[in-house]
Amino acid sequence: MIRIAICEDEKDQQELLEGYINEAFKSLSLQYKLDIFSSGEELLESYSKDFDIVLLDIQLDEINGMDTARKIRILDNKVEIIFITSLIEYALEGYEVRAYRYLVKPVKYENLKNNIINCIKEVEIKNKYIIVKEHGNQIKLDINEITYIEVQKENITIHTLTKTYKTKGTMSNFEKDIDCSRFFRCHKSFLVNLDYVKSIKQYVAILEDSEEVPVSRYRFKETKEKFFELIEEILC
Repeated sequence: MIRIAICEDEKDQQELLEGYINEAFKSLSLQYKLDIFSSGEELLESYSKDFDIVLLDIQLDEINGMDTARKIRILDNKVEIIFITSLIEYALEGYEVRAYRYLVKPVKYENLKNNIINCIKEVEIKNKYIIVKEHGNQIKLDINEITYIEVQKENITIHTLTKTYKTKGTMSNFEKDIDCSRFFRCHKSFLVNLDYVKSIKQYVAILEDSEEVPVSRYRFKETKEKFFELIEEILC
C-alpha cells in the first residue's frame, strides 16, 4: 500500500489534488491511503515515517513548504517530496531537500498521474537493500542511506549517512547489486549517490556534508551531465 500526504492550505486546491489522487490510483488499481493537512505545522505534528509520497505546497502560512520539507528531511530520509506551487524560483532549493518533482500550478491531471507513477517506482527502489559481510557478520544496508562507495583493490568501503562499513568485493558487483540510476561511477574507484551531491567542481563532487568525492578526468563531463539531468528532472 502506498501512503500519501497532501499539505495544502487552499481548500479548492486540496479538493483538486485529492480528486486527482483518487482518480489516478483507481486507474492504476493500486491500494493507497491518503492523509490531508492544511499547514506545515499540522503535517509535522502528525508526521509518519510510513509516508511514501508528500505533495507539498510551498506557499503555506506560518511555516512555508520549503522549511516544512527541511524538517521532514530530518525526520525521514526516504519519503518522496513533490512540490506544488506557482513559484518556480524555489526550484534550486527543492533540489537541496531532494525533492522528487516540482509541479507548477495549475496542476494538470495527466502530469500529476505520470509523476505519481514514476514516483512509485522510486519508492520501490528506495525500499531496496543489499547484504554486505563485515567481520564475519551479514549486514542489511538500505541503499538510500549510502552516500558513496570506494574501492582499493578488493577492499570496499561503504559510506552511509551514519556509519562506514568495510568489506571485500569488486565495484562492478556492487553496481549490479545496487542497480539504481541515482548511483554513478564517477571514478574507477568511486561510486557516488547523486542524491547527496550538492555541487560538481573541477574533478570533485561535493556532498551535502561537504565531503569530497573524486571525479576522474575521463568521467568528469558525464558526471556533470548526470548531475544536471537530476536537477532538470525535478523541474519537469
